[in-house]
This record gives sequence, C-alpha cells and structure tokens, in this order.
Amino acid sequence: MQRFSLMIARFALSAWIGAAALFVCTSISEQIAPAFDSGIKNTLAAIRFPWYYGFGFGLVGIGFVGSVIGVRRAEQRHRWAVVVTSLVLALILMAFDYVAVYTPLYEMVTSPTAVRDARFVELHRWSERINSIDIVLCLIAALAVCWPTKPTSGQ
Repeated sequence: MQRFSLMIARFALSAWIGAAALFVCTSISEQIAPAFDSGIKNTLAAIRFPWYYGFGFGLVGIGFVGSVIGVRRAEQRHRWAVVVTSLVLALILMAFDYVAVYTPLYEMVTSPTAVRDARFVELHRWSERINSIDIVLCLIAALAVCWPTKPTSGQ
C-alpha cells in the first residue's frame, strides 16, 4: 500500500504541475491574442477557471493523501515534512484564492456588465501572485516526493 500510495502521489503532483503550466500558457496566449475581444476573453476565463480549481484541489489533495501514506520510513522524515508542509500550505492558499479572489473575479467576468476596472486588476494581480506561490509549493513537494531514495538492504 505504501509504494502504491507513493506512486499515486508522484503521478498526481506531476500531473498538476503539467496541467497548471498548460493552463497558464494557454490563458496568457488567449488574453494577449488581438483576435479576442473582452467578451470572448471573459467567456474563456469563465469556462476554464472552474476546471483549473477542480483539477488543482483534486490532484493536490490526492498527492497529499498519497504522500502522507507513502512517505513513512524514519529515514525519510525530512522529506515527509517538506512534502506535507508544502502541500498543506498549497491547499490553504488554493482555498483562500478560491474564496477571496477567484469568486469575485468570476462574478466580474460573468456579469452582463463586465468591466475590467481597478478592482478587477487588483484581484487579478493577487490571483497571479497566489497561484505562482501555490505552484512553487507544489513543485517543491513534487520534487521532494519524486527524488530518488537510497535503497535499503533487501531492495
């Protein structure tokens, strides 16, 4: 069970890093594309963000559970502390971002009178910062959980 959980944690965290990178690349491309007006950009953001947070919570949560079960040996205590601390912080940040930043942004871009005013710009900057920190925390956890271990006798 321990080895299977570790494999699941490695897969989930690596999948999240890739999915988040893809999201950021495609979102930036769409937002700077001159062919899209504000209405299209708002629609694309409204479609994509719920999936982003759903996959984020799901994959990071699975990675957390798999890490807690999979990294148990006494010689891996430091690795376990890095992984668990990084993922707990990442999940807390993700939840804060979802409630305090994403929800108001979503309401702004789905409103029939959607205007990208100063509040939108401020919330968007907060979202960029929080998500950047979140991805770095997940990357740290993914690196720690994927880092090779010294084989124990009998392996």
